[in-house]
Amino acid sequence: MRTPPTDPPAQTGEPQQLARMPPTLSIVEQTMAEARRALSLALVMCALVVTGLLAERGWFTLVFEAATARLALAQQLAGAIRLADQRLTDTAVLAVATGERRWVSDYDRHLADLAAAIDSAAVLLPPEVMGAFARSTQAAHANLQDMRESAFEAVTVGDVAVARRIFDGARYKQNTALLAAATTAFADSMVFNAQTEVASLRVRSYSVGTLVVLVTSGLGLTLWRRLKRRLEKSRSHLQHAEERMLTLASSDALTGLPNRPALHDAMQRALRHARRDGHGLGVMMVDLDRFKPVNDRHGHMVGDQVLQEVARRLTGCLRAEELCARFGGDEFVVVIDLHGDTAAATQVGERIIQVLTEPMLVDGLSINIGASVGVACYPGDAIHADDLLQLADSALYRAKARERGTLCFFARELDAPVAERHALEQAIRDGIATGQFEPFYQPIIELATGRIQALEMLCRWRHPKLGLLGAGDFIPLAEATGLMDPLLHTVMRRALAELQAFPPHWRLSVNLAPAQMLNPGIVDFLLVLLREHGVDPRRLDVELTESALVTDTALAMQVMRALKRAGLTVTLDDFGTGYSSLSYLSEMSFDKIKIDHSFIRTLHERPASFKLIEAVLGLSRSLGVQAVAEGVETPEDAEVLARLGCPLVQGFLYGRPMPAQDLLAQMALNAAVDAGSADAGTAAVKVTAQPAHCD
Repeated sequence: MRTPPTDPPAQTGEPQQLARMPPTLSIVEQTMAEARRALSLALVMCALVVTGLLAERGWFTLVFEAATARLALAQQLAGAIRLADQRLTDTAVLAVATGERRWVSDYDRHLADLAAAIDSAAVLLPPEVMGAFARSTQAAHANLQDMRESAFEAVTVGDVAVARRIFDGARYKQNTALLAAATTAFADSMVFNAQTEVASLRVRSYSVGTLVVLVTSGLGLTLWRRLKRRLEKSRSHLQHAEERMLTLASSDALTGLPNRPALHDAMQRALRHARRDGHGLGVMMVDLDRFKPVNDRHGHMVGDQVLQEVARRLTGCLRAEELCARFGGDEFVVVIDLHGDTAAATQVGERIIQVLTEPMLVDGLSINIGASVGVACYPGDAIHADDLLQLADSALYRAKARERGTLCFFARELDAPVAERHALEQAIRDGIATGQFEPFYQPIIELATGRIQALEMLCRWRHPKLGLLGAGDFIPLAEATGLMDPLLHTVMRRALAELQAFPPHWRLSVNLAPAQMLNPGIVDFLLVLLREHGVDPRRLDVELTESALVTDTALAMQVMRALKRAGLTVTLDDFGTGYSSLSYLSEMSFDKIKIDHSFIRTLHERPASFKLIEAVLGLSRSLGVQAVAEGVETPEDAEVLARLGCPLVQGFLYGRPMPAQDLLAQMALNAAVDAGSADAGTAAVKVTAQPAHCD
């Protein structure tokens, strides 16, 4: 025996948790914002580094160029000092050797050049170096200056021998050597200082460059790590969001159960396992009973909570590995494994019906619903998932038709007609949703003038496979399945839009089903549609049959009075075919009565039909109500009705039901014929037996 769990598992609350998750778009935006911030920071840092590098390079270039210029100047001045010193010595020697005074003048000039070179070099050396040089050469320079002046004076008076003794003396040579050595050291020191500065700048440049590279690398690594952390965090959010989207895509947001696409995938897997392991499957379609009144009476919020409770109870009837999904609306699907016979499906189905029949406490309200179950089995009934679902739905349809709160297994001989009817019902629903239903119009003619007074709107179904279908092929099923309201809505909207193209004095006649006539909301429904399209309510005529009056005369009378107060006119259709027509005429103030086409068809064969038509026309005149004869197909019918004084007629003689574009084309053709007759000078003679002009 199968032992289901006794306590339903607690809801995980996944939809609520998922609802609090940030949407994927926000995560992407956050990721992009983080990346933009990190990139902006990186760009700013790069800009600062580049600016610093450029500034440092500019500064270094200027400083290095200046140091290089000082080095070149130092080398030039060192050469100038050495050259001036050498010339000074050579000039003194030549002055003593030749005894000519011009060398004395050259000596003075070279002495001035040496002093100028030393003064220029002074700016390239630190003050302490310059001071040491001056102190070390001051005595030697003074001694040499005194000895040279003495030698030059001797040369001047012609005593060259004295001059030679001075220059050849040990004291002169000692001071000359001392001064030459000091001058050379001075020049070398100046060049060395300049070279040291250039070398220091080079080392500094390398150090700064290395530091900038290290700082840039450090900043880049820091930014990369920060961006990596941000991106990893965003990646985690994106993965969570992706998991959430996959969960949402495969689960029903309200109940948390798998949805229809997930059900299809799960059934494919279950079928593969069943084929591999050699066992069967039971596919159960569960539909809630009395759920629509819950929504209508308590609102959709309560209805949603009921569906959540249904999901919990269904899950509690199953094992963990078994499948429960929401198929749509108030329909659920359960898939279980079958080993051997179908007893497990019967047990689970009956338990589902039992637990869903128990009262539910929702917001302090005691809600009572129920469930019906249809079952199809693999492999006995079908081997494909879609076929199993369709057959389970057919079995469910039969269960609800037989007695709500029951379980039915699919039986081909019983469910084939039910499946066909169910398929037609679904096709009607699909046709309403896709605009396959359209209004056709049949003229209602003033018999005395042959002019159109109104159009009766008739519904036609342009079926994608079966072609154009008349009302008899689908209206009875639409009435039985509660589809008349959406059907009327879609066809009326189109008809009222097309009415704008017709002459403004034409009226539109619309048939209402008995259930619609007994709905007090039908008046507001029609008035809303009329206001949407700017149509005067006085242009709309509502036709109803006696069946609505037989069901609830008081309510029908209340709705009829509301229609008339709103400005609409009301016609009693198929008059003479019911059981209490005369009493209805005496109690209700109809604006028109329609003589059923069955009497017109037998007008010439049955004297009783002639007498009844004559009596109805007399009654309508006495009550002040217009009469309309339906089904007029021959000129003979029209002639008899004209003699009897019938004011309005309709039938194939005056036009078959046709779509608006065909009726407009017929109007244009008749207008052209009238214009041609007037041009020819012959007026068109309108005979009651001929089709009326569409003016």
